[in-house]
Amino acid sequence: MQILVLDDDRDFAAGIASLIGKLGHQVQLAHDCGVARELAHAHTFDVILADVELPDGDGREMCEGLRAEGASHDAYMIAMTGRTELGDNDFPSFDGYMHKPVTFSGLERALEEWQAAAGLD
Repeated sequence: MQILVLDDDRDFAAGIASLIGKLGHQVQLAHDCGVARELAHAHTFDVILADVELPDGDGREMCEGLRAEGASHDAYMIAMTGRTELGDNDFPSFDGYMHKPVTFSGLERALEEWQAAAGLD
């Protein structure tokens, strides 16, 4: 599986990348919306994990734009946020969301849900 991780916290993003690697998937990192957009146009991702609050924009708007532009538009998009007061209604353009800190089991479960939704289980 090809996965894009978008998070401005470099340590957090590296940790998520490590977990994804342990699950046997390929990962690319972006630390801002601009780089994430470039990567999404240059590659086809199966899953995009995106922080919602970034220095150069809103991860929700960036992912909505990717779907509209056709870049990785079929990707399963999962929002990540440290704001525990946010819930289902706050992520209408995403296929799912996770609260930080993200655990190995939570990440594994989210990726399994994508595989089931895509008919790959």
